[in-house]
Amino acid sequence: MASKKTVNRPSVRHPSHNHPFRLFKARDEDEIICSGCELDLTGQAFKCTKKDCDYFLHKSCFDLPREINHKSHPDHPITLLYSPPYDHQSYECDACGEYGTGFTYNCSECKYDVHVGCAFIPETVEREDHKHPLILLYKIPCKDGKMYVCDVCEEEVSENLWTYYCKECDYVTHVHSCAALDEDDEEEDEEENRESSSAASRMKSFMEAEDEMAAMKLESRMKRAANNDIIYSIR
Repeated sequence: MASKKTVNRPSVRHPSHNHPFRLFKARDEDEIICSGCELDLTGQAFKCTKKDCDYFLHKSCFDLPREINHKSHPDHPITLLYSPPYDHQSYECDACGEYGTGFTYNCSECKYDVHVGCAFIPETVEREDHKHPLILLYKIPCKDGKMYVCDVCEEEVSENLWTYYCKECDYVTHVHSCAALDEDDEEEDEEENRESSSAASRMKSFMEAEDEMAAMKLESRMKRAANNDIIYSIR
């Protein structure tokens, strides 16, 4: 009778990290940060198999395309880098103006960098308190030296950063937390710096949609791999 061998859980590799990964279901209470987009880890994810290595990736970050053509930078494609290409090991996102130390979409020729989350935000969004859709602009339409102020947080909007804009009403918002109206916004307007309005919202909807579609396919593939290992071990 053939002896049964211990079957290891299937693992996968990613070029951003030296160690293998295994499938991981992230819960909100885990409070883990994705090593790629540097946002809260949610939903389907991968974790490093090494016990003392705190390297995690969203499923959507794991599957990011290596190169994309983006409307914000039409002259050149932008390439996925797993760490900033600069000596100071950080970069300033040309979309939202915030700094990053994780993955970036980069144009080396122009020194143009975009957070991986910013690269996939929707071209239109809706706010319940505004009657028209807001259109994503990669450069604010400043005329005659006019300065724009965000109609949500009432802070200045940089003309060099992306915004959401309604031309009909001349209504503008910052590209992330100000663009979306959460159910609890009306109750929490006084909390200007509350955590839920941080940059952590910039890729949440994109990741949830991608993860939901990919979860069943991914689990099926890994189960098949595990079943093949069992069959092989008892032959």
